[in-house]
Amino acid sequence: GCQDVVFDDNDGEATSMAGTDEADTGDESSSTGGGNGPIFNCDPDDLQPCPGDQKCTVLGLPNAPVYDCVPDDGFRLPYEACVPAPSNGQDGCPAGYTCLPISGETPDLGLCLQLCTTDSSCELALCSAARESPIKVCAAICDPLAPGCPEAQDCQRIRQSAFVCQFPGPDDKGGQVEPCDGGIDAGCAQGFVCQTGQIVPNCTDTSCCTALCDLADADVCEAPALCGDLDLDPLPGLENVGACYVPQ
Repeated sequence: GCQDVVFDDNDGEATSMAGTDEADTGDESSSTGGGNGPIFNCDPDDLQPCPGDQKCTVLGLPNAPVYDCVPDDGFRLPYEACVPAPSNGQDGCPAGYTCLPISGETPDLGLCLQLCTTDSSCELALCSAARESPIKVCAAICDPLAPGCPEAQDCQRIRQSAFVCQFPGPDDKGGQVEPCDGGIDAGCAQGFVCQTGQIVPNCTDTSCCTALCDLADADVCEAPALCGDLDLDPLPGLENVGACYVPQ
């Protein structure tokens, strides 16, 4: 039910990447970027961004990312556990991938994830960055009702229009009626989404987490909430994903 889908990356998740989607700087001598944004001495979206014995990876995580060519030491598989190596890129991940830490609390534990700058570079995935990272990776499109994400990742909503597998933030733990950040769609655990508080029964905050539900199945929401459509244009195969709220 999944297929390649191209979006404008307007989710606000990777603001420090703004203006870099069109980067095409395979020449090691060139670079783009300014301020706190990334610097591209190679473009991970290029078919051959580096000489044959090198790989394009990202260095200097997390505050000053630099995309550069380093010796290709790839022996790991995509999504395999790895140890981040932001100083030299020798993390064992294959060409086009980098070892991103699972969280700020576990800097020595990560997964090999595919680098990207645009959705068109990803297969069955969207090019997106976790909220606490400026590094965009191909985040696998997932069904939040049956996630199946790699270990350490959750199926989370992004851009108000899609669900992808990504590392949850430290505050993404909220259950039913718990407060969340509607501005960046953050603060809810897997299986929940952040909705306007006035439509979530018993919510006392501006926004609250509420459970996801299956529009094609029996309504499991607690009255007066009903299983209703999400405010998004669903990806193919996700038309039945809804949430529990009071229709207005």
